[in-house]
Amino acid sequence: MNTTAPLQAFADALASYQTERDVGLALHQLAVATVGAKLFTMTADNPKGGYVRRVYSSDETAYPVLGTKPIVFDENYRKMTEERFVYVVNSVEAMRADFPDLDLIVSLGCGSAINMPIVAGGEMLGSVNLLDAEGFYTLERVEAAKLLVVPAIACFLILRSRFTI
Repeated sequence: MNTTAPLQAFADALASYQTERDVGLALHQLAVATVGAKLFTMTADNPKGGYVRRVYSSDETAYPVLGTKPIVFDENYRKMTEERFVYVVNSVEAMRADFPDLDLIVSLGCGSAINMPIVAGGEMLGSVNLLDAEGFYTLERVEAAKLLVVPAIACFLILRSRFTI
């Protein structure tokens, strides 16, 4: 897949962003162009504050950008931070145990997900979450999604430096 044009569009968008949403939209458009996603969200972590906050959503009606929720510093969080474990699930049935909002997800036409931790300097910056139809995230798409990590690091560092996380 040719990623030159989507990467250039991403770079152009970051060169001229004005709002937090612009930063998220730049990564969202790159993800759609290179991997595909019906639903795309970004959640920023504030480990020192002990909370996470959704900083971007492609569907703000279903998943609004507001408020915070506590970080659960458990084995899963450790695995995401230290091992940079990428969670991939490709069926509604497999999602059942990990998605308390599964009915909403299914109502949006989604049945598969990739949740990627974004880590820099040993600290969890946040996560990027892509959702699409059941069976959508093939091995090729998962590998393409992993290429979003560096652009996502740039986005989260911009968000941390310019906006309240």
